[in-house]
Amino acid sequence: MNLAKRSFTFEESHISIIQLITKFGGQPVWLNKTEATWPLSPETGKKMLFMGQIALEEAIFPNSKEAIAYLFFADEVELLYNEAVAIVIQTKEAVYKTVNYDRVDTPLEYVSAATGEGVYELDEDQQKLPAKDYNVLLCDLEIETATPLNERWDCWNDLDLDTGYNFSKPELAGNKIGGQAIYVENVEAPLCYESEDWHLLLQLAPKEGYWDLSLQDKEIYQPNFYPFFMQMYPFSIVSIFISKDYTQTKCYIQNP
Repeated sequence: MNLAKRSFTFEESHISIIQLITKFGGQPVWLNKTEATWPLSPETGKKMLFMGQIALEEAIFPNSKEAIAYLFFADEVELLYNEAVAIVIQTKEAVYKTVNYDRVDTPLEYVSAATGEGVYELDEDQQKLPAKDYNVLLCDLEIETATPLNERWDCWNDLDLDTGYNFSKPELAGNKIGGQAIYVENVEAPLCYESEDWHLLLQLAPKEGYWDLSLQDKEIYQPNFYPFFMQMYPFSIVSIFISKDYTQTKCYIQNP
């Protein structure tokens, strides 16, 4: 089975983005503002940080009917576990929310709110800069050739602690919406990575390398594939999946 995708890059916007389009940062643009709902961090009870929104297009997500997925994460803790991320899906008929990622003891809670804090960058002193909006520059639609999971990366040669990633299949790497997710850990992958019941909603990953080398001399270790700050291990990759009925999501943060 071959899968459609759009690769993308980020571009800082000098104005607030208020359209119902794919974007990161700023404030959510709700499909239905009266149904706006904001997740709370299971660790602190505070509102999570808004990462961005993805407007599902039919060419990648058949029968999605103009749904929009809103992405949030807990800013106060390292994103080392999946409960630190939550997704709200709005359609014209309903709202679906991440429940608890199978941890019954810590169900995610939500409040009715349309606004909150968004992602931010850090300055040279590791202090927060004012929040920004980021345009998502989408590439033309592409088709990825179906690749068995164990062939999507070479666990012995694709990762070097000094130079970062050098993917043997770079066509599967990078930031993208749709397609197939790269899996870079040495434990059995969750079913979403190969199941026909799930779409890859979002992958945040480098095409190669990791650090923005222009900032290394200032001891600012900024990933070269997204501009904002997230508390993750250096080589972390984010993969978010959405069920083919567009009612459920799962997030996996890989820390090889």
